[in-house]
Amino acid sequence: MPETGKTKIVLPERIQRGDVIRVQVVMQHPMDTGFFRDANAAIIPAWFISDVRVRLGDTEIARFEWTSGISKDPMVAFQLRADQEGILSVESRDNRGSQFRGQAELKFATT
Repeated sequence: MPETGKTKIVLPERIQRGDVIRVQVVMQHPMDTGFFRDANAAIIPAWFISDVRVRLGDTEIARFEWTSGISKDPMVAFQLRADQEGILSVESRDNRGSQFRGQAELKFATT
């Protein structure tokens, strides 16, 4: 079974200051809606990521509020102007109170 909450951030291999880059975030999570039943006809309780915050250093640069309508192992992509280097972190929380985190270093190419 996949590790629930594992968060992967994908950045371009080469980034120059001022580039507009595509950031992709993939999170492992079942994202159960609460509308389905298991093999014994018991309702599978809702279990989904409800809040996602993206920070570059100490600055929050994006926030997403999700509902149970998001698919399993969600992926979100957005554009970011790379004006500064730093740690890009993604923090998420699900409706059961579990918190997850992933990070990647945004660093400019040297040549």
